Amino acid sequence: MIRRLLQLNGLAVVSVVLFHSAGMAFIAMFAWAHRYLPPDVPVNQQIGSFSYYYLRAIDQLVVFSIPVFLFVSGYFISVATNRTTGKLSWSVVWARIRYLLIPYLLWSVVVLLLLFLEDRTFSVEKIVLGLLIGNTNEVMYYVPLLTQFYILAPFFVIMAKRNWKLFLAIAAIIQLFVVLSSYPVFLGLEIPNKQVWAGLIPKWFFPARIFWFSLGIAVGLNLTQFKNFLSRYKWVFLVVALACFPVGIVEWETYFRLSGEAWLPARETIVDTIYALTLIFAFLGFEKFTLPFSSRLNELGVKSYGIYLTHAIVIVYASKIFYRFTPSLLGQQILFQLILFALGLGVPLLLMMIVNRSTLRRYYKYIFG
Repeated sequence: MIRRLLQLNGLAVVSVVLFHSAGMAFIAMFAWAHRYLPPDVPVNQQIGSFSYYYLRAIDQLVVFSIPVFLFVSGYFISVATNRTTGKLSWSVVWARIRYLLIPYLLWSVVVLLLLFLEDRTFSVEKIVLGLLIGNTNEVMYYVPLLTQFYILAPFFVIMAKRNWKLFLAIAAIIQLFVVLSSYPVFLGLEIPNKQVWAGLIPKWFFPARIFWFSLGIAVGLNLTQFKNFLSRYKWVFLVVALACFPVGIVEWETYFRLSGEAWLPARETIVDTIYALTLIFAFLGFEKFTLPFSSRLNELGVKSYGIYLTHAIVIVYASKIFYRFTPSLLGQQILFQLILFALGLGVPLLLMMIVNRSTLRRYYKYIFG
């Protein structure tokens, strides 16, 4: 099971790079259209193009990535639980947090230095807040989020041990509330403070993703029972996951049009939640099925944290270079996205290889986790 989870983690980190490269391609399509389109051409004419739906398909395909990261983290917390006492040691928790935060702080400083070189300065208070909630760039929020889960993990383990079904039910209800809070915006409802409700629980705050980490703990603590369940219904999970992919695209396009917004930022929907859940269960249910490039996925799973911390920096600054020197590339969004994906995955792996083969090798875990 552990090898399978590492492969799932590897698949998730590839998906994260795909997601953020597609996100930059959307920025090129709309916010940067003035770099390659004539001034009299409306930007929104690209909505509905082949490139638009290609990028939307990527967005929908990879929405499972953060749920997978949290699920796998929760599972490994259950593995670290003392089988005799049924409790999770605080020493384990602090060790996990230490090796999570040191690389996070290092790369956050790198981001801040790069912003400083762009003549963007921040107050001390804003820097401290940025580090606490992970808003130095668009991906760093995940680390404060996971840190909160690690701090809560000993209590989650106790609750899951006592009654894992009730524990999961409570987590699912909280998760459902978070997902539904965005629906007034999705549906374009004219109600007061709908944007406030949609942002009431920010993505760096643990209730926003509580179900996925809790599910990992519950599965890990009741592995035999879950294995039987997953094996029995694996085809059902696979069919539902495959069906949710096109349904999710149609769902989001419907919300986009109903919302009346000029642009609708990515947010988790009910279909996305079902898709992520059934995909995880299908992947684990077909445990004996060997995936193509499974050894490579296993390797990426081990290196996923380092890739996660660094890929967005590469994608953002590569995009800025293309914006300045090759603006025509911005108008070829599919090619642009593929180049960013290759750089976003390849550069972090190259950095890891260089560090691992240099005198800095002893500090590898502090740099990349």
